[in-house]
Amino acid sequence: MKLRAVIFDADGVLLDSLSSHLRICEDKSLEYGLALKIPDASRLKTMIRAGVAISPMVQFFRAVGFPKDLAEAADRDYQATFMKLYAPRPFSGVGTMLTTLRTLGLKLGIVTSNVHANVIQGLGPNAAHFDPNSIFAFDTLPEFEKRRALELATNALRVAPAEAIYVGDQPADWKAAQANAMRFLGVAYGWGISADDRDFDVVSTVEGISAAIERIVTNEPA
Repeated sequence: MKLRAVIFDADGVLLDSLSSHLRICEDKSLEYGLALKIPDASRLKTMIRAGVAISPMVQFFRAVGFPKDLAEAADRDYQATFMKLYAPRPFSGVGTMLTTLRTLGLKLGIVTSNVHANVIQGLGPNAAHFDPNSIFAFDTLPEFEKRRALELATNALRVAPAEAIYVGDQPADWKAAQANAMRFLGVAYGWGISADDRDFDVVSTVEGISAAIERIVTNEPA
């Protein structure tokens, strides 16, 4: 089926946020007197590729060593203060990439395990590229699950799953797309996908997203 929509994960795809998330883990570890050795970005990516769950954020805190009660307390603080103290910025080129996709006539959505306000604030003016009804975040759905959120996103965009592609940066994103019979594009500059992955197409730059998707659109029959 012809590609009609692109759905994005946010962190590690649109937002350059990994270092910010590691910093809040370091600060909360210090605040709680845990003296944890928080992994660096490289080590965390290795953990993610090995199957360690880091989404939603409470699982991120658990993955780096927080006990359950303090992970939940840290998550509450995260939701309240992250964008005030650790605000990430969009990756360079995100605005141009989104504009290119819109010019191709594609509908755009977001499915993310982050909270809605963090994503919208982080995107800034780039959020205008997305219909508000096509943004599904951790705090906008009860018992958030990416597989279900992708299903709702395609419904909101009024496209069939086979007419959409999910752009993500973790193996779990690929599995969620697979569960919906949806195409997937991985980004190697994010949190958990490598340029060496062969189970799906991978790009290494933001500009590579629009180039890969433009090739799909161009090569499909009208």
